[in-house]
Amino acid sequence: MQRDFFPLNSHLHKFTALILLLLILQSCKKNIAKPDYPAGTNENINTWILDSLQRYYYWNESLPGKPDLTPDPKSFLNAIRNTADRFSYLILPSDPSTGTVSTRSKYGFDYTTFTEESSGNIIGVIKQVLNDSPASRAGLKRGDYIYQINGKQLNSADAAALQQEVISANKVLLGMDAGPVEINAGATFEQPSISKILQTGNVKTGYLYTNDFNTGLASSLNNTFSNFKNAGVTELILDLRYNSGGQVAEAAGLCTMIAPGITYGTPFITYKGNKNGGAKTESIGTASTFDRSLNFNSLLQRNLDLRRIFILATGATASAAEIMINNLKPYMQVIVVGEKTRGKDEASFTIADMRNPKQVEWELHPIVYKLFNAAGSGNYSSGIAPDIAVNELSSLPLLALGDTGDPLVQAAINSITGSSNTASVNSKLRTSNLKAGKVLTDTRTLDAANSLVFTHR
Repeated sequence: MQRDFFPLNSHLHKFTALILLLLILQSCKKNIAKPDYPAGTNENINTWILDSLQRYYYWNESLPGKPDLTPDPKSFLNAIRNTADRFSYLILPSDPSTGTVSTRSKYGFDYTTFTEESSGNIIGVIKQVLNDSPASRAGLKRGDYIYQINGKQLNSADAAALQQEVISANKVLLGMDAGPVEINAGATFEQPSISKILQTGNVKTGYLYTNDFNTGLASSLNNTFSNFKNAGVTELILDLRYNSGGQVAEAAGLCTMIAPGITYGTPFITYKGNKNGGAKTESIGTASTFDRSLNFNSLLQRNLDLRRIFILATGATASAAEIMINNLKPYMQVIVVGEKTRGKDEASFTIADMRNPKQVEWELHPIVYKLFNAAGSGNYSSGIAPDIAVNELSSLPLLALGDTGDPLVQAAINSITGSSNTASVNSKLRTSNLKAGKVLTDTRTLDAANSLVFTHR
């Protein structure tokens, strides 16, 4: 019997045609979703930003599907980022105006303004002057008072506007006790840490102030911790009051020289990302040496094997400085002295266009991870509260960092010695009739709001 194969061939042709149609539609869909915008246009740059965020951003599932790509890149990022995102940012390395500018970066000093309680006058006080900076060369020092900025008297209505005026210009005229002081903007450099050994009765206490957690910090402290160890230091005051953070590796390196029972494999930090990144825990050895700039065994030889640590903190204490507080807690008693910290329990890494040729010059710094310690504790976005609450402005004038009369240092020493006479000691040290009331502005706290924890991918 002869069979008729035409119906079968007809079905095959229809099936093949359907497959081809689906492939064509899918190709068209891709072309619609990913148009080829010219390099340098906002659409091209913003497409790269969106693609990067879809892969790495902690809140990537909340990104809009078809956002408007026409705004300038910074406006675009602000429009699409999650409402819970406080810190992601974008910079153009060739344009300094796209970065964060502060009195510290421009002039080398930080100050705060407050209402003086008895007179009601608004006064500024210098909190810190960086070494070899325009401010230090102009003669400014910690504790100096400011009454005028650019010839304008400080007042509650204009304090914030005057602060903005300072960082918007390239020079500033400060009215002070000794007369007007003019400071021109200029370069500042890495700041050395401050360390000393305090003798309180039979107890030797190490004091260490660090300005940040930039690359090289832990290695630069080798001699400091060798001196602490050789001197028989049994207590440590770590002053992070103005430390707004930096590299996770440097925080891990510093912890290596402090906490007891540390080995290369001791769990240190857990990163929790989106569904692409997942969760991962790094040991203290891995975290401190991933960029090969630190020698773990060298750090470990200087370990103080302490059972507790006093960390001085303020609202300017942020990011990697907060990692020091949170991530030491599983291994030793951490006593925070001062004020509540900034609350940055998140991390970022730099994302740049790696295509060849490069099409986008911007650099993206998105929040990628939430941070937790070895015990799984984190979630301190509202800040880490102090165990011993102290306001450093409670005693004026401000004393040099590390001075035993400083309210924060004194409170730590009192806890070490079992004394409870902080108020009486501080009142005797006060040589000024000024008393700080409500704080109106603080340049270091503002600067800390723009800092991030930086880690590797």
